[in-house]
Amino acid sequence: MKKRIFSVLIGAAFLIGGCGTAGLDSTEQNSSANQEGWQTVKKVDGREIIAELEQSVKDFPLREKAVAEQIDNPDYKAGFFGEPSKELEEDMAVQAIEVPIAIEVVEEVYGGNEGFEKEGVLFIENQADGAAQSGIWIGVKDPDERVQQVIDLLQPIVDEGKILAKPIYIFRSSHTQHELYTMQDEVAEVLKEMKQERGSFALSVNTITGVVEIGHDFLKPEQQKELEEQFLDYTFHFKQEGNMVAEPGESAIIKPNQIMTETPVKDGGFIMGVSEGSIFVSGGTEGATNYSFPEADLLTVGQRVKVEATGGIAESYPAQGTAKFVEILPDYKPADATLSESQAVAKAIKEKKKEFFNFNVITEVQYDGNRKVWILEISDDSRVEVEG
Repeated sequence: MKKRIFSVLIGAAFLIGGCGTAGLDSTEQNSSANQEGWQTVKKVDGREIIAELEQSVKDFPLREKAVAEQIDNPDYKAGFFGEPSKELEEDMAVQAIEVPIAIEVVEEVYGGNEGFEKEGVLFIENQADGAAQSGIWIGVKDPDERVQQVIDLLQPIVDEGKILAKPIYIFRSSHTQHELYTMQDEVAEVLKEMKQERGSFALSVNTITGVVEIGHDFLKPEQQKELEEQFLDYTFHFKQEGNMVAEPGESAIIKPNQIMTETPVKDGGFIMGVSEGSIFVSGGTEGATNYSFPEADLLTVGQRVKVEATGGIAESYPAQGTAKFVEILPDYKPADATLSESQAVAKAIKEKKKEFFNFNVITEVQYDGNRKVWILEISDDSRVEVEG
């Protein structure tokens, strides 16, 4: 899997959209700022640009040297960051050169990251993600003399040929990151009260748009409307993640239409252990995970199942999660076999001891009809045979 280019932002928002170009004489901008306040120079992607740096030099050998180092990176050539292209090259150059310098200057002027969060937002846009141009966007809600201080610190660096002016955008933001955090906290408190026992939600506020984005598996239409009415000044975007959780009183166990089958089943993993309120599932196409599941006592060790989780999975070993639905798959039993697959797996767990399967999973189960034996292939390259 290819690693994405890193994205720098202050806050919990996602990066979207495109960007544009720069090019206003710095003396004209300074005059405008001093005499009339921070007026809109132009609009790019609907954002009001209030200040621009001047590209005062045509040659910038220091930056070109830094860009060359990025391109010569073995990871870049190998496609670790994505398919090498002019656009990707520019994205990486901006993130390696303009971004850290611009952030350092902003934090110096505004008193660190937390200081700037109270004044505006900061985010990066990449061509690889569909932006018109690679760039870092510095948004200020109520611009004052500190915007000029940022310009005064950045312009000499442009003049030295270390950075380009074009990828740095200074615009008027309709909100600050601190305000977005407050919005997120307010909505989260209400969502926690609405959430069902096995439901989950993912909440963020988009840094650029200020839209409250909620991924969920429990919110009914009337609850979504209730949220919108409670927060009339907020714009919401709801997205259902997977199936909705079972209603109170409904079972979260999905039983097969056909209990037994003479055809081998390849999907799912095996229930390796059952305890009060939890199941341990591993092997096959499932990772080794301990799931909390209120209906655990209705399941049986050895069953082949598919699990739909809700919420995050803790990356321990075995992993930890919450099961939203457990689908029991048909139990494979050849016509001439005494035991079914689930019975053979349960017998193997009992004979081999359950602890063995905490770190060794069943990768495959086969039935040898000639020998009347079930063969369990194990992840440590061993095998367990069960008569039946």
